[in-house]
Amino acid sequence: MTHCWVCNLGLIPYKEAQELQRRLITLRQESRIDDILLLLEHPPTVTLGRFASSENILVTPDELKRRGITLYSSDRGGEVTFHCPGQMVAYPIIDIRHRVGRLRDYLHQLEEVAIETLSRFDIIAGRWSEHPGIWKDGEQIAAIGLLVSRGITMHGLSLNVNPDLNDFEVINLCGLPGKKATSISRLLGYAVDINDVFQCTEDTFSSIFGVELEAISSEQVIGDSYEAKSAGVV
Repeated sequence: MTHCWVCNLGLIPYKEAQELQRRLITLRQESRIDDILLLLEHPPTVTLGRFASSENILVTPDELKRRGITLYSSDRGGEVTFHCPGQMVAYPIIDIRHRVGRLRDYLHQLEEVAIETLSRFDIIAGRWSEHPGIWKDGEQIAAIGLLVSRGITMHGLSLNVNPDLNDFEVINLCGLPGKKATSISRLLGYAVDINDVFQCTEDTFSSIFGVELEAISSEQVIGDSYEAKSAGVV
């Protein structure tokens, strides 16, 4: 197995997470750090991908503000998405330049992480051939949006654990009118601890991507010590 760091950043604003990913992707391109998996949650945020239409936001800017929802333009691919507490987000910053199949296989493996994680909670979900993401009985439970820069990935996977699903109705999910969101807690009928899902995601990511994960603190990742540690300095 190859080595990969994993860091749980907790609740972090979308803009801050995107800026952190941009810094890490540059360091990874320069081989100054190892691969890293970021796990986190976002405050309520509507994001517009590079191919998104603002028409898929179904409420006014004033209504978004009233609900405490931030609107942010993202450099990921895809359409409009919604993030909030109770939704697990996984951002792998990994080098796929030497992987067979590269982007196609990477997307497939990321989907498998969500599918296998859900199976640990006895939820059988799957792909929809017409659109990325993971679906259960016609409702979306996980979304995927990616950016690959010079062979290094950023952005990734969001999986609904125990969010307030009513807030997802402010958008057409991934630009698809009429589609609804669901969650692990809704399907099981009881509140699931998101920390249990973080742990399951670490396990499935390690197995599917064939990497050995080693935890690192958010303070190290946000600061400079992560670069030094990856380079063997500390």
